[in-house]
Amino acid sequence: MEKVLSKIGEVTSDPYAYVAGLKERKNKKIIGCFPMHVPEEIVHAADLIPVVIWRGNEPVTWGHAHVPPYDCGITRSFVDDAVRGKLDFMDGLVFHVRQCLQAGEFPFIMERHFKPAYQKILYLPAIYPGNATRDFALKEMESFKTSLEDFTGKKISDDILKKSIEIYNKNRSLMEKIYEMRREKPEILKAKEVMQIVWSSMLMPKEDHNELLTELISGMGKKTVEAKKERIKVILVGCLCQTLQFDILDLIEDLGMIVPDDDLYIGSRYFANKVKLEGNPMEALVDRYLTKSPLCPTKGVWDIHWGDEAIKKMKDNNARGIISILVKYCPPHACYYPDFRSKMEKEGVHETMIQMEHEIMTLEGIKTRLQSFAEMIGGV
Repeated sequence: MEKVLSKIGEVTSDPYAYVAGLKERKNKKIIGCFPMHVPEEIVHAADLIPVVIWRGNEPVTWGHAHVPPYDCGITRSFVDDAVRGKLDFMDGLVFHVRQCLQAGEFPFIMERHFKPAYQKILYLPAIYPGNATRDFALKEMESFKTSLEDFTGKKISDDILKKSIEIYNKNRSLMEKIYEMRREKPEILKAKEVMQIVWSSMLMPKEDHNELLTELISGMGKKTVEAKKERIKVILVGCLCQTLQFDILDLIEDLGMIVPDDDLYIGSRYFANKVKLEGNPMEALVDRYLTKSPLCPTKGVWDIHWGDEAIKKMKDNNARGIISILVKYCPPHACYYPDFRSKMEKEGVHETMIQMEHEIMTLEGIKTRLQSFAEMIGGV
């Protein structure tokens, strides 16, 4: 188990070096997929390696000449990496531009300064009632598949695509198993380790990651957890698109709280909902995208409430409160949060919000807020 966690830590500690090395080891082209809804299975079926674009850890420098300082961390960090040449190992990029106004800037910046060999703009619709939404999404994904066929010169058959879907579904099943074991014994993995496990699945070929997860699950089954003072269970919600600083996760645990489950993108959201293997695989991928739960603020879902989903997850895990992670300058989350907060107050749920940003920030203010929250819900 420790050996697997160490390997995962190596992958996520320097994703640039890992992915660049991956390109040489596998002798395949790398396609960067902007989070959160690009169907990676299609890229995989084209015999390419899809990786989910990440937020770097270095301060933004040249990037501020291309994007404003009030863009979110992953936006500024990604552009900064691209124009500085740190992403030269990527052969192509895919952007889902409807989910966020900031994402709409990327294709034009990349065309002028990065010029990847392949670039695709994917426009997946908001989930509104009616067949038009599904038809539009299907045409967009078909266009995506055709563009990859043109780029590689290889036809993506239904059988090939189904095999890729099977590999991705297996990864989702293994991730679900890890989360299930974590819910039963939250102390078995640190919150930081869980995020690294999910993040590594966004960077590694799914076949390789499946092998690691299988070994990890075996190790988790054998590991015994020492009985310690009972910690206060909390659920983390939000943090769309990007990783949360590991220091914040460690701080939550240092203050006597523990995370048995989460509703984060680089968490349970990434592997939620398998793709059906019956019928047309392209239609099955569309159906997964059009699944409303877990609710995402970028999909325009109006008939279910994110707060209700978070409260259910909290109750299912016997947690005492919810910690919302709001990425600074994230319009979809920021616009939704007031309704989310109102739902918490209406239902009498203990909830606090902490804001994170890309730049190095002091943890003292966050620590004070989290410490007060822990005391309020019965912690330290």
